[in-house]
Amino acid sequence: MAPDEHNNNERDRRVPDAVFPLLPSRPEKRVWAPSADLLLTGSSLLSGCAGVQSALDPHSEQADTLAALFWTFTAVLGLVWLVTMAGLLLALTRRRDGRGESAEARPAVKRPMLIAFAAMLASSAIVLSGLAVLSFGGQRTIFGSGAGAALTISVIGHQWWWQVRYEGENGFETANEIRIPVGSPVEIKLTTADVIHSFWIPSLAGKLDLIPGKRNELRIEASKPGVYRGQCAEFCGQQHAHMAIFVVALEPHEFERWRADQAAPAKPTAYLRKQRVFTSALLESSQ
Repeated sequence: MAPDEHNNNERDRRVPDAVFPLLPSRPEKRVWAPSADLLLTGSSLLSGCAGVQSALDPHSEQADTLAALFWTFTAVLGLVWLVTMAGLLLALTRRRDGRGESAEARPAVKRPMLIAFAAMLASSAIVLSGLAVLSFGGQRTIFGSGAGAALTISVIGHQWWWQVRYEGENGFETANEIRIPVGSPVEIKLTTADVIHSFWIPSLAGKLDLIPGKRNELRIEASKPGVYRGQCAEFCGQQHAHMAIFVVALEPHEFERWRADQAAPAKPTAYLRKQRVFTSALLESSQ
């Protein structure tokens, strides 16, 4: 190869200095701040554990039972997952020394393997049995009859609103809102006028379906005053997402005052009185 040809090839393979500013620069290494990332992630996750519609922010005995079941199942199953992942990692990283051993079509099962299998089978049975017992115990608390209800309310699901009827003497009706006294058990009778709905107030109780031709009953008891949001938890049509209901827990004396106002006959307003006078004047002038 001629010297000139060699120099030309070397020159062609070199990138001129003027081209370097046009090339994208290598990104700088980012310093990871674990504390800030963990704090942001944790705060984002915990923000969903409270509020007017959260099963993890209980305000009744039934909701307390459900929250306890949730955290117990999460802890136990999380521990099972960690043990399983540790065993899998150990199996993947452990090197088996097979030198000097001939391959067998049906190798004999060694005693340590049998012991490990029996331990895993027994622990699985114990864990599942324990969770089943806790679950059945929680259902007894949630659906137990308990003391007599201080108030009976019928809730009828419609597409896409809730009809609320206060039973008993001087009963009345409202819509999309239930007011109850704090510390008193309230029995709610659930029916539907059309399709299947599901009544769910996460902070007070679990959800219960409203099935055509069937009546279900749910008991709630708020432990503190507040406003608790509920939602239809069964898809029921186009406006399903807007089918919300609010439970307002009041102090007993405030509830009784509100109940008396609702049961009282409607009072004519000043506007209606003026309209009546105006209508009477028109009738007299037309005669």
